[in-house]
This record gives sequence, structure tokens and C-alpha cells, in this order.
Amino acid sequence: MFIELQGVRHHYVSRGEGPPIVLLHGLGGSLHVWHGVLEDLALHHHVIAPDLRGHGRTGGQGGPLSIATWVRDVEALLAALELPAVTLVGHSLGSLVAQQLAVSAAETVDNLVLVGGISYFEPPMKDAYEQRAKLVEAEGLDALVDDWLPGALAPRTAARLPQLVGLLRDLFLRNDPESYALACRAMAKAPSINRESIGQPTLLMVGDHDRSTPIAMTEELHRDIPVSTVKVIPSAAHWAPLEQPDVIAAAILEWLT
Repeated sequence: MFIELQGVRHHYVSRGEGPPIVLLHGLGGSLHVWHGVLEDLALHHHVIAPDLRGHGRTGGQGGPLSIATWVRDVEALLAALELPAVTLVGHSLGSLVAQQLAVSAAETVDNLVLVGGISYFEPPMKDAYEQRAKLVEAEGLDALVDDWLPGALAPRTAARLPQLVGLLRDLFLRNDPESYALACRAMAKAPSINRESIGQPTLLMVGDHDRSTPIAMTEELHRDIPVSTVKVIPSAAHWAPLEQPDVIAAAILEWLT
């Protein structure tokens, strides 16, 4: 499905009936990262997953990108679809958008789920994202993909499902290089979020092999968010929604009941 929001043509999918759940993907991903999770959740809920601006089939490639822009886009989507307060699920970059929306438009978010959630970036990590952006601008995504892939999936997943490695490589390389670089800089410049003011019940999930947003980052979120629960996902790295979709969906459903 497509919808015009904030001057950009946005792509999203909508499945199932029941209380609404909205899924926000991470940097360099698309709504299809959530496919397995979405199919399970849609048995009991109305599930909506958008391609964020500059990703997937949503427009805005090469245009300004920021956490604030993505927050406004998601808020506009919720309003356009006339959704009641939702369970908002964010992965990685999507977790920053989800946290900010839970604070700035609290009435739109009933529950919050962060998968591979980002708490903060120390200066070395901010610099790493800036260097990543410069590399992609200079040499394209091919210059980055072979260094990026090994940390994306747990070793067991990569050995057991080599086809998933190939599909993830293809997903990454299909990004618009300019938009990917702009998204990296948007993450490096992410505003500080007053997580102590997040009043929604929050489920924090992280893969036991996640090197991008390690367990220590989830523990930081847990300390800051007043009502939060932690679940470690076994045999998963940063792209846990692809590796363990059934585990993630089951955890969300159990937590919501």
C-alpha cells in the first residue's frame, strides 16, 4: 500500500485485525525485515509496518533525514490510518524513532517494544557512523557490505541459513547510497531522549550475539525507562527479527496478554 505523507509517497503493509501494532525497521532495512514477526502477530492483531523515509519503497531518497523527520512521518501515518494508541515496536534505528515518539506524542503509544534498542552513542561510535557515511559516499555500499555482514547475524544462523546471508546482502546493497549515508549521519546526530519520562510499559529485547547494540545498551535502557522488562533472544545478533521471528512475536504476544 502507498500513502502520501509529509510530501513523500510512503510504502507500508497492513495485516490482521485487533489492537494495533506498528513495526519500525532499522538502518538499511525495510518493512520486509519484519515479515515473519508480522505474520505471527497478525493472527491476533492489526499490524502495520512502514518503509521509513529513504528506505525500501518509500520516497525521500537523497533528501534530508533525521530522527525528527521519521518521527513526524510515523505520527502522520498513525493519524492518517486513524489508529487508536498503538503498541510501537522499533528495531535499532527504529528504536530511536519509537522512543522519541513515545515521549513527544505519548498519547499515540500505548506500549513500547525495543529490539536491539539504542540508548546512547559515545563519541567513538558517532565518529564510526560519520566514517561509514563518508566511505559509502566515496565508494558505494559494496565497500562496506563485507565488513558489515559478519556482525549482522549470529554465527550459528550464518552457518545454518546461508541463504539468509545472501538475502541480507542483497537487502543492504539495494539501499540508495546517498540516503544510507544521510541516515548514518542522522543516527550520529540523534537527539538526547528523556527516557525517564517514557511512561509506557516497555519490553526490551536483544540478541545474545548482538555486537551493534549489545546487552549493556539494553541494560542502560532498562535503568532509564521506569516500567521496563528485558528479554535476551538466544542465537541472535543485531538482525534478530530475521533470525528469531517466532521468538520475538511470541514474546510480544505473551507480554501484551
